[in-house]
Amino acid sequence: MTDEAESIQIEGEVARLLRPAGDGRVGVDREVRLADLAEALSTGQRMDRTPLLPGGTRLFARWRHTAVLVIEEPPRVRRLRWSPKTLKSEGEYTEHSLAFPFILYLVGFHQGDFEEMRIYFRTTPLAGEADPLYFPNLWNVQAAESPLARCRACLRGRPEGLDRPVGEQTEGLIEYFWATGFNRDIEDNCFDRAQGRDPRIATLEAWEAATRADPLFPLGIAWEPVGLSLGQALEHWRRHGDQGRRIESAADVADVMYRLREAG
Repeated sequence: MTDEAESIQIEGEVARLLRPAGDGRVGVDREVRLADLAEALSTGQRMDRTPLLPGGTRLFARWRHTAVLVIEEPPRVRRLRWSPKTLKSEGEYTEHSLAFPFILYLVGFHQGDFEEMRIYFRTTPLAGEADPLYFPNLWNVQAAESPLARCRACLRGRPEGLDRPVGEQTEGLIEYFWATGFNRDIEDNCFDRAQGRDPRIATLEAWEAATRADPLFPLGIAWEPVGLSLGQALEHWRRHGDQGRRIESAADVADVMYRLREAG
């Protein structure tokens, strides 16, 4: 986008993004409430912390329209559905009881709408934002090297009921993640990446056998560090949201307008 290609028109309670539409005409490309735009352009950088409703919530981070809930789940055994094939091949699912260490869910929202969920492991409870995060060993979590994709959970579509408050959405999203079943849909997944770290998680069968022998065995595994602390992961999320950058042109304002709900 360039400054010559667009302009901003403010009329009453509405702000409009105008762009050339050919033959010398100008068209309305985006229309938002002026109050929403003013709030999005405010210069405050402070991250708010607020107590949360979902069980296991350790932190609520918020930057204007973006919010991230940090949920900690203690070690437990889960009954999972697994297929060695991809979703498209429609392989049959079998059930397996598998032990897990502490799990951290980072669930992100923009203007109350769910954006994505990231999942990490830990062998001890969180003590502060400087605590490191570790890769999980789950098939439906990405192991990509890109920081924007690493440890992102695949939800295979979106569950119903996402028009509720973020706390209720978070509980539903976590339940949905575990209930939909695991498979080989993600080629670069965290289970394959973790296989060589310990023979007890080298295969699904070994994992299940180790669970029967000691449900707390995942607390003794040297999980692979992600290379981020919790605080760094939240800061990365804040920078990616880019809600607080300087506004120097109509193009900068246009970028903000595209993150807002349209008026009307």
